[in-house]
Amino acid sequence: MSSILKRNQMVVFATAWISYAVIYFLRKPIGIIKPVLESEFSLSKTDLGLMDVAFLLPYATIQVFGGHLGDKLGPRLTIALCLSIGGTAMFTFGAWNRYGLLLVTMFINGITQGPCWPAICKAVCAWYPDQQLNSVVGVLSTSVYIGGAAGTALAVHLQYYYGWRMVFLPSAVVAVALGVVVYCVMQSPEEKHITIPGKESMITTKIGDDVGNRRTFCQLWKIPAVPEVSMTVLCLKVVRYCMLLWLPIFLVHYLQYSVAQAGMFSTIFDVGGSLGSPLIGFILDRKFKKNTFLGMWLFVSISSISMALFAMTAKLGFFYNALFMLIAGASNGGADSLLAGSLSMKMGEANGMRSGAAVTGLINGVGTFGAVCEGPVVGYISDHYGWGAMLTLMIVLSAVSSLTMFRAMVVQRKADRYAIPHHGSSNSEDKVPLMS
Repeated sequence: MSSILKRNQMVVFATAWISYAVIYFLRKPIGIIKPVLESEFSLSKTDLGLMDVAFLLPYATIQVFGGHLGDKLGPRLTIALCLSIGGTAMFTFGAWNRYGLLLVTMFINGITQGPCWPAICKAVCAWYPDQQLNSVVGVLSTSVYIGGAAGTALAVHLQYYYGWRMVFLPSAVVAVALGVVVYCVMQSPEEKHITIPGKESMITTKIGDDVGNRRTFCQLWKIPAVPEVSMTVLCLKVVRYCMLLWLPIFLVHYLQYSVAQAGMFSTIFDVGGSLGSPLIGFILDRKFKKNTFLGMWLFVSISSISMALFAMTAKLGFFYNALFMLIAGASNGGADSLLAGSLSMKMGEANGMRSGAAVTGLINGVGTFGAVCEGPVVGYISDHYGWGAMLTLMIVLSAVSSLTMFRAMVVQRKADRYAIPHHGSSNSEDKVPLMS
């Protein structure tokens, strides 16, 4: 049984990791081709920011209000459909000659990518003991940054040799094919009739399961620390998406990098995230078993400090740029991935609520609403006040994320002390999911 379990864990984890990496191949290149789109379509910075909104607004909305799709349909079908539809949409991206059609394509891409992360977390976490989830999701989150870095490198190469219209084409074909693979292999322990040792909460869902008792948005929001964690993730994501979508053009205009140099340098943030996610997950499981929120607050604070140091040393050369961008990527990306991954999944699945994907989608989606505002806000600020003002905004938001994470830690400790019933119910199944 042990060998069968390990083989299934490996297959599901590898499929999930590759799937989410490919999703970033459909997301990251837009930041690389912005300078070319700006010139070819005569776009302002605000117009470029609206392209971010066209992707992020449906992405956030479907996570907040449709995160339960992974609970209702099951993660396997959810991921397969999203990959296939999103890949098909982005296959057409390079064929359009009108700005409006590019926005429509990005909208479809956003709405299909929204349910993927909650569903992928649910699929993977179902196969591992609860005490290993931070480490597992930390390693799973490397797909975000390795996929982002590889997607950037591929986009730079394709744009240089073939033009911007080709940057999404190969990735779109792979995404559609991968959707079929996911549906064939990503089965749950229940479907395989396998019991997971050390699994306190059953977090798998089959198509057709009764979900009539699923929590509403307001009920999920009342879970202690969910609002605070959501606000923390919101601030982290604004900073992260600014680096994801604006760092190349910032480096070109503010630090006089070439387009190719800026594109490749921007991968340093992704490299930091790929190192930070598993490292932070490992540290939390080993050193902060009884106070996960304290550990998260420390790493969020490091993210704030590193962003300030990056701004202070921006003009001092490549070494300082790379050093502090690497630290910022590790602490920001690692904290973001785990807060909207393993921690949110535990909160949603505790006490038999079976709402792991819904809570994960809620926290990640609320965070992404901040990234929705990021596009036009950064575009407006850079147009009217310069890139220095944009850096100041990133520092302030990083500091706010540290404060809200501290508040989440305080709220969680009070919930542990008093064990407040969830949304006023005395039913034992509705007690607050307490985090340790």
